[in-house]
This record gives sequence, C-alpha cells and structure tokens, in this order.
Amino acid sequence: MIVFNNGGVYGGDRRNPEEITGPYKDDPAPTSFVPGAAYHNIMEAFGGKGYLVGTPEDLKSALAESFSARKPAVINVTIDPYAGAESGRMQHRN
Repeated sequence: MIVFNNGGVYGGDRRNPEEITGPYKDDPAPTSFVPGAAYHNIMEAFGGKGYLVGTPEDLKSALAESFSARKPAVINVTIDPYAGAESGRMQHRN
C-alpha cells in the first residue's frame, strides 16, 4: 500500500500564520491531520514492512525492496501539501 501523505485533509494547514489571532491561534486548522503521521509503523506493528520516503529515488528503492520481500508493506510518501490537487475534486478530473 502506498500512502501519499500531505500532512492533512485537502492540503493540511494552509493558513497564513501572520493572520491568525485570538485564543485559538496555536490550534491546528481543521484540515490538519497529524502532519508527522507514521503510517509505515502501523504495518511493522503487524509484522509487515514499512517505509518512509521523501524523494523519487527513495520511492523507487522502497518499491523494489517491498516487491522482492513478498510481504505486506506500507510506503509512506511525504509530499508537499501545496503540490497539485487531491482526488475527489471533480473539477480537476484527476
């Protein structure tokens, strides 16, 4: 399984920190979801193999290793929360 992890739902916390005021200014945005989520560790807890990757080269290596290991694997790919549009946005037809 490959998880493309942008640190949130619909791009994570995209608020401008300078514009946030009030008693809740230090709270994360509702679209944030554990930016450092270690999805790869969950698979290891169940006896599989987990990979944390951040570059295309790391992804290529993790894919090759996981296929040759022939056991369940999770590849947690950290991506830029501002890059592109997520699936589910029909206007982008992605």
